[in-house]
Amino acid sequence: MKLMGKRAAILMALCLLFTFGLSFFLYSYVRDAAAWATYPVNRHLYRNGRLVSAGDIYDRNGDVLAASENGARRYHGDGAVRRAVMHLVGDADGNVATGLQVSYRSTLTGWNVFTGAYSFDQGGGRSITTTADAPLCKAAYEALNGRRGTVGVMNYRTGEILCMVSSPSFDPTKPPDVNDPKYEGVYLNRLLSASFVPGSIFKLVTAAAALEQLSGLPDRVFVCDGLLELDGGRITCPRTHGTQDFGQTLTNSCNVAFAELALDLGPAKLTQYAERAGFNSQNMQMDNISVAGGSFTLDGAREADIGWAGVGQHKSLVNPLTYMQFVGSVAHGGQRVKPHIIKGTGVGFLTVPRLAFSASAGRSMSAGTADALKGMMRDNVLNNYGEGKLGGYNLCGKTGTAEVGGGLKPHSWFVGFLDSDKAPLCFAVLVENGGAGSAAAAGVAKTVLAQAVKGIRD
Repeated sequence: MKLMGKRAAILMALCLLFTFGLSFFLYSYVRDAAAWATYPVNRHLYRNGRLVSAGDIYDRNGDVLAASENGARRYHGDGAVRRAVMHLVGDADGNVATGLQVSYRSTLTGWNVFTGAYSFDQGGGRSITTTADAPLCKAAYEALNGRRGTVGVMNYRTGEILCMVSSPSFDPTKPPDVNDPKYEGVYLNRLLSASFVPGSIFKLVTAAAALEQLSGLPDRVFVCDGLLELDGGRITCPRTHGTQDFGQTLTNSCNVAFAELALDLGPAKLTQYAERAGFNSQNMQMDNISVAGGSFTLDGAREADIGWAGVGQHKSLVNPLTYMQFVGSVAHGGQRVKPHIIKGTGVGFLTVPRLAFSASAGRSMSAGTADALKGMMRDNVLNNYGEGKLGGYNLCGKTGTAEVGGGLKPHSWFVGFLDSDKAPLCFAVLVENGGAGSAAAAGVAKTVLAQAVKGIRD
């Protein structure tokens, strides 16, 4: 009896071990099998580590951006379009982590838990239709003209990304020599995966905080002598602005005035509004793609540090997509929307629209504050930048010249939106080391927006 008892105990232990092992395997299978099946050693999908079998990728107009054909991956027929959308589509070697051919590879290969990634013909996976407009991306890429930087354009009511361009880029049919200095950082999607010093575009955040937290602002008079001495350093302006009201401080982009506002707000309030604008956000996602969160901190800051933080310097870093979302909220009555690049998935061009339970991403400011900022940004364009070919679309914007140190030219920014029912678009343009925002980024933005509204006018 003792022997039978021991055998029964051993058998029970083996059964429990088997059950545990099977449960662990099933859990791992559900969690990780898609990654196992789509790993580059799978010869059903890859050849020499390069993706050859996957579904098609389309732009919003139905143009093929990538497809599988005759045992290879082919891309758009226009080389400029291929380079412009490379960070969106990705390369066949999978080096661009944010590209759809990596971030949506299980969708493109047709993976499911019952049949895996197997298909009877190459390219048998599901297709993806994006919200991107290929001609608009091409216009943005060409406007950057080889300079490092990024351009984003988004519908601030729906969250659809129409343009997502990062430079430098390359033709996916001709992989680059990454040892060539001109291709340094070529795999990085600067709109999604990088953060930069914001410079004066951050003044929109400081202005929003001041409108909501400081009383008597409409009647306040600011005096700029070009210099403000503070504990820990001094705040300087490129020129003396003299006496000005609050609205004029943004039009003049006065560092002295915005440093004073930052000090009046204090570190806690300034940080609170920076975080409403997307700074310090963690684990932000656009569809299945991770987005950098930027950073903003005033821990241990002295007066001069707070002042410089209020004008977008100090230790501030901003992600271009996140800030475009914030700027779009100014146009949208203070309401932020969730950005997305996936319009739908399907077989071929038969698209099933993406599921979206809510486009809302919370408020960054009140409707009254958004309306006041909108008017100030409109005055900026009328008094400083001009509209170019965008007359009738109520361009509202703010430039930024972000000092980066090291003897390098500052980054050039232009952010804003069209206050238009016909073209509800917000944008963010960054030209790295491009100099003054009004000189470099503003020109790129106007060119891109002119292309965006061309179809509406036609």
